[in-house]
Amino acid sequence: MHKMGIFPVRRAIERLRAGLSDPVAVDRLTMEEEAATKTFSKGLKDLEKGQSSHLCICGSYGQGKSHNLSYLQRQAQSQGYATSLVQLDVREVPFYQFSLVYQSLMKNLSLPTGESFVEAWKKCSLEKDHDMPHRFRMILQALLSNNKLPRKRAKVKNGLKLKDFDHWLEEALMGHDLPTSCLKQILKAREVEGFQEQPLTARGNAPYVQMVQSLGKLLHAMGYKGLVLFFDEAESIAQGRLSTRVKSYEILSQFFQHSGFVYPVFAFTESFFDKVRSEEYGGEVPQFPQNYSDAWKNLQIIQLKDSSLTRWEAMQDRLINLYAEAYQIDFSEKQQEIKQEMRSLLEKLKTQETRFKLKALINQLDIRTTA
Repeated sequence: MHKMGIFPVRRAIERLRAGLSDPVAVDRLTMEEEAATKTFSKGLKDLEKGQSSHLCICGSYGQGKSHNLSYLQRQAQSQGYATSLVQLDVREVPFYQFSLVYQSLMKNLSLPTGESFVEAWKKCSLEKDHDMPHRFRMILQALLSNNKLPRKRAKVKNGLKLKDFDHWLEEALMGHDLPTSCLKQILKAREVEGFQEQPLTARGNAPYVQMVQSLGKLLHAMGYKGLVLFFDEAESIAQGRLSTRVKSYEILSQFFQHSGFVYPVFAFTESFFDKVRSEEYGGEVPQFPQNYSDAWKNLQIIQLKDSSLTRWEAMQDRLINLYAEAYQIDFSEKQQEIKQEMRSLLEKLKTQETRFKLKALINQLDIRTTA
């Protein structure tokens, strides 16, 4: 029996019942793929040395890719790595518009200490990172500075208040829009040196991709082992119009090629690789700068095994134990009967996603306990 209070275990069941993920459930239920965890562990060691690679987890819908990402994220955090999990979506968080990916990444950034990035940053005193985009480097410097203006001048231009400076700087660091004129006013008020040496704008994808790499380097300098990024629903990278795929592949290629303190982990379906292989790379006027089908032949790809009935039966045993622990129920007399009902239910839900299967299994246990 796991030594844990009833509340977190019961909350795990309630979240699964609602079709949501939960850290306790991830730890207790995940049937981890040995190949994935072994490769991932090696990747973490390389990351700590600043020699990061990448990892692609490939499987069909319903094979538990999201579950595996959550499990690996928990493993990384427990070992001292900063992490962020981004749910890609061709409409809301499209990879080709990387400023939006950056916003999601920063919003979901999680440090092992439980602090926010800004809280941890304010405790540090680090040298400037000249590889970092100028806008973000100046923002970080401003966050370490005190308000310099006298108290009687409660406002500067643009209606900005001194007491709100940190808020606006944090918003700008997260990738949200802060007009350059406003940022200049704050930097001037806080007497940040050198802010006028380069433009404070961040246009296109390049500065955001660059900032992510700089962030990994910075987190390592702050005492963390590196930054592990998890991109779920990554098959969306190959969706959309040709012009957007051209941008997306270019960004993705940079992540595959870069070696540093950022370790990207992508969850794909096979449809992504099918699309990459079927693209038109030739022609008189090539649309793509290179043949990605050839360039990505040696990617680090782990194919998830089919979620066989045997594996699901092992998971359902864990689920029954978790449910029994949450509600203090003894299933010993009915266990075989319950397992048979669950097996029949799983046969009907073969093609469903993992979260829907778990939701249905919990519903079956609910029925059993209220009957």
